This record gives sequence, C-alpha cells and structure tokens, in this order.
Amino acid sequence: MPLFGNRSLAALAVTLGLLTSVSKAGPWEDGYAAYQRKDYVAAVQLWRIVANEGNREAQSLLGEMYAFGQGVPQDYPRAIQWLMLAAEQNEPKAQYKLGMMNMYGQGFNRDFGRAAMWFILANASGHAKAKKQLAVVSEDLSPTQIATAQRLAQTCIKREYKGCE
Repeated sequence: MPLFGNRSLAALAVTLGLLTSVSKAGPWEDGYAAYQRKDYVAAVQLWRIVANEGNREAQSLLGEMYAFGQGVPQDYPRAIQWLMLAAEQNEPKAQYKLGMMNMYGQGFNRDFGRAAMWFILANASGHAKAKKQLAVVSEDLSPTQIATAQRLAQTCIKREYKGCE
C-alpha cells in the first residue's frame, strides 16, 4: 500500500502550488506590504527596483517618501526627480504632489502659478483633490496668472508631459 493515496498526493500538490504562488510576490507587492507595516526602508528598496524599470506609481511613491523622509533622509531635489519621472507618464498623484510642493515652497521657490499648472494637470488626470487645491491657489492669482497656468498645462499635455517644469 502506498504511503500517500491519490487524494493525499493531489492535496499535497495543491498546497505546494498555493505556497509557491504566495511566495512569488514581486517587489511592488512586497514594497506595499513593507509600507503597510511601516517598514519604510524596505519599501524604498523594493519600490526602487520597479521605479527604475519605469513604473510610474513606484516613482511617485518614492518621490513622496523622499519628500516626507520616510525610509530615507528628506531630500526635496531627489523627491522632485522621482515625481517628475512619474508626472511625465501622466501620474496624477505625482502631478498633485508637485503642485503641493510648489504651493508650499518645498524644493521650489513658492509659486502658486506653477502649483496651479500641476493641479490643472492632476485634475485632468482624475486626481480627486486637485480641483479643490486649484481653487485654493487660484484665490491668490490674477486672471492673467490663471490663464498662464492653463496655457502651461495645455502645452505640457501637447508635449506628452515632457519638460513641464
């Protein structure tokens, strides 16, 4: 009599298959899990892998992590580099964060006109908070400055998001 019956062997094969598929999460998923448990150093290391491969969401998240100093020293120039890479791929979160950084003068000279341009782009890309922030910065802009921000946003779109800053 065999040690394992056919059913036991089949169950073992299914179990091994499930364990194998669970352990094959990639750097994106592993980075997300690390971020959720607040292991920001691991999240940065893992997301850098997919960010270097061109993943716009990972680029955007790395930009935010550098902006906030999560898992890395706070570094606005590096945050801007990652956010710009993501924004050039029409990543709404990166566009929104660039607007916020321009609005508060984080890594940039405070510039409500540039902030408005980024909020226009983020809003057009579907970011939920961009329209509200656009209204906030627009209160401090003249109609001419708002028109300039709109023109810059349209130029950015025509250039396929390259060279927007």
